Amino acid sequence: MNLSSIVDCANRLSNRSISNPMDWRAIDRYILLASFVLLAPTCFGTSLWITNILAPEYLNQTLVPYMLWLYGIHILVLVGLIVEAFHRRQHNDDWPFFENFIIGSYIVVILISGYLTGSHFTEGLLLIFLGVNITCTLASVNKIRFCYWLVLPALFVMGVTDFMPNVPYAILLEKSPILPDGHPVLGWLIVRALIVFILLSLIYLCILAMKRWTERESLYQEMSTIDGLTRLSNRNSFINRGEEEIERAQKQHTSSKSPLACIMIDLDHFKRINDTWGHHAGDEVLVAASKIMMENARRNDEVGRYGGEEFAVLLPNTNIKTATRIAERLRQKISETKINIDKQAIEVTASFGVACYPSDGVSSMSDLLKTADKALYEAKETGRNKVVLACGNNKE
Repeated sequence: MNLSSIVDCANRLSNRSISNPMDWRAIDRYILLASFVLLAPTCFGTSLWITNILAPEYLNQTLVPYMLWLYGIHILVLVGLIVEAFHRRQHNDDWPFFENFIIGSYIVVILISGYLTGSHFTEGLLLIFLGVNITCTLASVNKIRFCYWLVLPALFVMGVTDFMPNVPYAILLEKSPILPDGHPVLGWLIVRALIVFILLSLIYLCILAMKRWTERESLYQEMSTIDGLTRLSNRNSFINRGEEEIERAQKQHTSSKSPLACIMIDLDHFKRINDTWGHHAGDEVLVAASKIMMENARRNDEVGRYGGEEFAVLLPNTNIKTATRIAERLRQKISETKINIDKQAIEVTASFGVACYPSDGVSSMSDLLKTADKALYEAKETGRNKVVLACGNNKE
């Protein structure tokens, strides 16, 4: 992916009607997260209330009031905290208590509901898993990890009690929702269909959250390896590629059959361009020169901005003679290019230094760069706008 693709990706993110939640302030992310969490007590409480009206014989009437109070209090507290968060966000960017309550209350409600209905290893576990996926993109990952490890022993204890004959299973249910013929009662089907709806909603939210996360990570990863102005590899990325190529050649034990050439390039009198026409003109020159290098590079070549007005081209499986010919072609292309800045044509030239691995004194990427840079220095000292082949390749 080149820089234009990265810019397009960033523009797509910024042009959406809703910006990336990961770029929001912490308190705004918590408000969004609390709105998601409201789904659980609202849907569970509504289902329990309706079931208790239409088919109370299926429910343990001792537990029903407690569960309704649990869901009701959870809803009221979440709504109250959301309202308070809207007031606080005018003066505060964070509210750790709000984050802690959202995460902790969600896990408690899901675990209790799952255990009392016997669904802690099906819907309950899936709800917690999806909740973790959503929350990790909106809240503190360390807090999510801590809560997740608390859930594991709780589920283990619940699983052990399932095998104890003296411990009632699904104690919220007074009667089995499965009829003698094996079919579930209509109300139980409706409840499970509602849970499926919740799960589908959470899955969709997970997909959106993870998609945004991967887009952002891809953007940052590409930006860490590509120069923002010229669309070329940055210095670190270029050096890493060179070290990989040299290591590959060394492993072949026949490095003479797989040479690696390096061309160092420096634009001539670049400071004069900046001083005369301004830095915006200097940027235009850098971009134009970079475009010439990329258009004349082969598929496996690595073109990088080494620093300032200095560039480098890595040519795998290329001997010194071929690299010199390529450098001369680049020199000619650059010297023939006229860059229009403020209705004035700027002529640009560049100096080139060429070195090759393996050769005398060149056994690493650092040696290769030093040798090519030495040849570049000679080109600049002896008249500029020329290609100089490294002589002797003595290691400094």
